[in-house]
Amino acid sequence: MIIDTHAHLYTYDDIDNVISEAISSSVEAIVSISTDLESSGLNIKISEKYANVFCAVGIHPCDIERYKIGDLDRIEELSRNEKNKAIGEIGLDFFHSKENKSRQYDFFDHQVEIAEKMGLPFVVHARDSYPELVEYLNSRKTKTDFVVHCFTGDRDIAKKLLDLGSYISFTGIVTFKKSDNLRDVAAYIPDDKIMIETDSPYLSPHPKRGKTNYPKNLVYIAECISSIKNLDYKIFCDNLKKNTVKFYRL
Repeated sequence: MIIDTHAHLYTYDDIDNVISEAISSSVEAIVSISTDLESSGLNIKISEKYANVFCAVGIHPCDIERYKIGDLDRIEELSRNEKNKAIGEIGLDFFHSKENKSRQYDFFDHQVEIAEKMGLPFVVHARDSYPELVEYLNSRKTKTDFVVHCFTGDRDIAKKLLDLGSYISFTGIVTFKKSDNLRDVAAYIPDDKIMIETDSPYLSPHPKRGKTNYPKNLVYIAECISSIKNLDYKIFCDNLKKNTVKFYRL
C-alpha cells in the first residue's frame, strides 16, 4: 500500500469514485494540495469528509497576484485544522513570471514562517528557479521539514537540496521515455528522502500520458522507480510509506 503525497482532489467532479479507484489500486491515502485560498478551503472540507484524505493549505507562486500578504492570515487559520498536515504548495516559479520575483519571495517566506510557527512541513513548487531556491533555503535555514515536489532537476541540484535536508518527490515525468536523466537522479536519491506523487489531474505517467491523471496511477511511478533502484517493489513501497508518514506526521 502506498500514499499519494501530492494530488489536487478539488479538481474532480466525482471525488468518491476517484478515491474508491485509488484504494482499489493499493493507494491507501491521499494528500490533497492547495494552490490558493479557495482550494485551501475546499481541501479542508474534502479531507474532513474522507478518513484517508489529508491536505495542505497554501498559495502557489502563480496565484499570488490575486492576494495581499495579509490574506495569509487565512492560510494560518486553516492550517490549524487537524486534517491539514502541511503548508503548500508554495515556492518560486520564474517560468510563468519573472516580473514579480520580489513578491514571490515575500509570499514564500511568509508561508514558510507559518509552517514553522505551526510546526508543519511545507511543500515546495519550483520551476525555472532551482538555483534561487537553493540560495533561499541555504540563507533561510528553515526549522521544519520540506519536500521539493515534481522534481525535474539534475543530480547536482538534488545533492544541494539533500544537503539542506530536503525530501525529493517524483511525478509521472520520471516514467516518460525521454526522462533517462531524471531516472538517474531518482536512483541517486537516498531511500529515506524519496517520495512519489501523481500531481493529479496533471502529469499522467506512461502508459497513461496525455490523459487525465488520477491517484490510482501512482503505482506506475512506484514500479518505475523501484525498478531503476533495483529494489523489491513491496520493500520500496513500504519505504515510501514510511517516509510519507514521517514527513506528514500521519
